[in-house]
Amino acid sequence: MSLRATLRQRIHQLLAEAREPIEVAVVDSGVDGSHPDLDGRLVKAWAIEMHDGAPQLAERPVGANHDAYGHGTAVSSIVTQIADNSRIVDIRVLNVGNVGAGKALLCGFAHAIEQRVRIINLSLAATATFATQLHELCERAYRQNQLVIAARRNMPLADNGFPAELSSCISVDVGNFTKATQVQFREDHAIEFIGHGENVKVAAAGGGYTTMTGTSFACPAISGLCALLLGACPDLRPFDVKSALR
Repeated sequence: MSLRATLRQRIHQLLAEAREPIEVAVVDSGVDGSHPDLDGRLVKAWAIEMHDGAPQLAERPVGANHDAYGHGTAVSSIVTQIADNSRIVDIRVLNVGNVGAGKALLCGFAHAIEQRVRIINLSLAATATFATQLHELCERAYRQNQLVIAARRNMPLADNGFPAELSSCISVDVGNFTKATQVQFREDHAIEFIGHGENVKVAAAGGGYTTMTGTSFACPAISGLCALLLGACPDLRPFDVKSALR
């Protein structure tokens, strides 16, 4: 048996073992904590709101519907479907139009890092204007042994979106696989990994279900898989996780 086959077999064994709870920050449009699929899975909730051009952080009650658009609920449900050991930390930075100020994103991302949330899911992309600030935050998360899982922009412009362009992240593009836990590695590409994100059944804010496609929904598939890996082996570092995904 080849070394790669041996490693793959061992990883599958680890995924089947008992797992420690792992917190996953969903920095997004908010989460409907009242949805049956997410009941009891949220542990903390915050919202970043802009006042006079400045972001302000406000804590929200867990278990209520804080989703301004429906995006964050869908993302969270993918994480929890894959990783039964995941615990969602809701950080709302997007508004009812599913857009948000760059300052709000930076504030919410920084808060997730300060809270030492082990996995930070960013199913969104900022422009290159914020690349320097996002790079600093990603480097801080990396040094603190936190994973940043970032989605590629669905419609690339001059770049693939930030922070997905940064090597300190686990960057994700969208693919169509038979299993939600399948992942493909791409060499010599800024966006290293492809996750399942086409025609995914997800929880809908307010109740029920819907189907979504895009990098936003491939990203939490990888976050869920990383939560399983860290639940089985909490001491893994970001580079270990990247190697395991490959």
